[in-house]
Amino acid sequence: MKYLHGFIKTKYNGFICLSVFGLLLSGCDGSFFSSDVRKVTIAMDTPDLLEKPWFSVTYRSHKCQRTRRDGDFKKHYEDDSSVTTYEPEREKNTNIYSVTVPVEKGWYCDWKLSNVEFKLKYKKGSKILEGIDKTISKRITFVFDEHYPRATNGRSEFRPGKTQVINEVFYPFKTENHLVGNYIDLSFTGRVYFYSYRFGSNIELVLFRPIIHTDKIVTLIDPFTLKHGQEVKLVYPDGYVEFGNAFPSFERLQKIRREHQVAVN
Repeated sequence: MKYLHGFIKTKYNGFICLSVFGLLLSGCDGSFFSSDVRKVTIAMDTPDLLEKPWFSVTYRSHKCQRTRRDGDFKKHYEDDSSVTTYEPEREKNTNIYSVTVPVEKGWYCDWKLSNVEFKLKYKKGSKILEGIDKTISKRITFVFDEHYPRATNGRSEFRPGKTQVINEVFYPFKTENHLVGNYIDLSFTGRVYFYSYRFGSNIELVLFRPIIHTDKIVTLIDPFTLKHGQEVKLVYPDGYVEFGNAFPSFERLQKIRREHQVAVN
């Protein structure tokens, strides 16, 4: 297996060394890929507190159709799909996990790459999970055709070019649940709810880089009862309290972090 080494510069940590793998795949659907088939490499630069990603890769076929019935039992035809989950390889001396897949699988159904999904998930045993009963993952979706996966709510941010390095900032989001059970969960909050990106037909490499500020946890506290006047409460990392809103302000979290950095410096 041959490796092509490239260097991508980001404003966060200098140069990241990426190995673009040449992947030779074959499957039970009769598809075989030679080295000259166009491919795309999907990768995540994985912080130590996260589990390595598993990439769910979906192909679709305009040629092969499947039927479904609506509430009135009427038949509808839609593109057939094929989904495979890949365990990525770790790049040497990095925290980058990647998989390289063909853009077109061909054969009778003329399968073409549609989307790739993976999740941000806290790693078991991480210090941040002390006192946490449940963790909630964050789904990331890459779209390569005109289909809109349901998980994206029909929204995708277009990213043109052959190579994309996507840096996204997240904050740990802790919820103290009281109304339905008494437990504490930990999830992620960031600039948007749905993280979905659409790429052009010439895309070759996508690197997703989550930047998680573990020292800036925002907490949502449920009321203990539904009595009149009881409201949810948001507690920000600087101690600011907001009542009646269950969705943290990304702008406020960014402001808190920047002000803290200035004070430290």
